[in-house]
Amino acid sequence: MLEKNSKIFYDSHFHYSDCLEKGCFNPPSSWKGCSCAHSIEEWNIQCGQHFLHSFGIHPQFIADNDFLLEKYFLFQQNLLEENKLDAIGETGFDFFNENFKRYSVKQEKYFVLQLEAAIKFNKPLIIHCRKANEKLFYYSKLLKQVPAVLFHSFMGTSIEAKSLLNKGINGFFSFGKQIMNNNKKVIDCVKNIPSESLLLETDAPFQFLKNESMTSVADIEKVYESVSQLKQMDLESLFYLLENNFYSLFVYPKKQ
Repeated sequence: MLEKNSKIFYDSHFHYSDCLEKGCFNPPSSWKGCSCAHSIEEWNIQCGQHFLHSFGIHPQFIADNDFLLEKYFLFQQNLLEENKLDAIGETGFDFFNENFKRYSVKQEKYFVLQLEAAIKFNKPLIIHCRKANEKLFYYSKLLKQVPAVLFHSFMGTSIEAKSLLNKGINGFFSFGKQIMNNNKKVIDCVKNIPSESLLLETDAPFQFLKNESMTSVADIEKVYESVSQLKQMDLESLFYLLENNFYSLFVYPKKQ
C-alpha cells in the first residue's frame, strides 16, 4: 500500500495531442495521467512525454471511411511488440446514433482484436462504450482474462458496474465532469460502486459542460473536489484512494 501523504492528481484518461491543439494541456503541478492516441500522428506527438501512453482503434473512427484501420492496427501491434504501451485503447462500442450503428460489425471485429491483444500482451484495456453495455456482458469471459479493464466515462448503472465485477473482471470505472452535470446514473455509480474500483478523468479536451467549449487537463482538480463532496470524503483520503486505484490499474502483478 502507498503512504497516505500523496497529493497527486491522477487523470486516468485524456488526449494529449487534442489538448495541445486546443491549448488546454495545463496539468496541476502534482499530476499523473494516461493519454490515448488514435492515429500515428497523435502517437508521434505524445511519444516521449512523461505520462502513461495508450493507443487504440476508437469505435467512432471506424465510421470514417478515410480512417486507415488496418494500418493503425498493425502500428498498434508493433508498439506492443516493442513494449511501448502502458495500455490498449480506447476501444469498444458506440451505438449512439444510426451512423455509428451501421458499422457495428466492424466495431466488434476491432474490439475483439484489441481485446485479444490485451490478453496476449498482458496490458490493461481502456473501453469506450455508449448505448452498448450488453456487449460488455457478452464478452465478460474474455474481459476477465485481461489484467485490468478501465471502463472510461462509464454510463451504466451501479448495478451494471457491480455485475461486471461479479463476472470476475478486474474492472475500474472512471468518471469526469458528468458528475458536475447532475447526471443521476453517474452520481449513483460514484456513490455506490466499490471504492477500490473508482477512478477519475478529464477526457480533455472533450466532455465539457454546458456553456463550455472544452475541458482542460487542469479540470481534474474540479472533478476531485466534486467527488470529495459527493462521497463526503476528505480530499486527503480521496488522494490516497485514487492513487492506489490508479496503480492497481496500470501497474499490476504480472501473470504467472
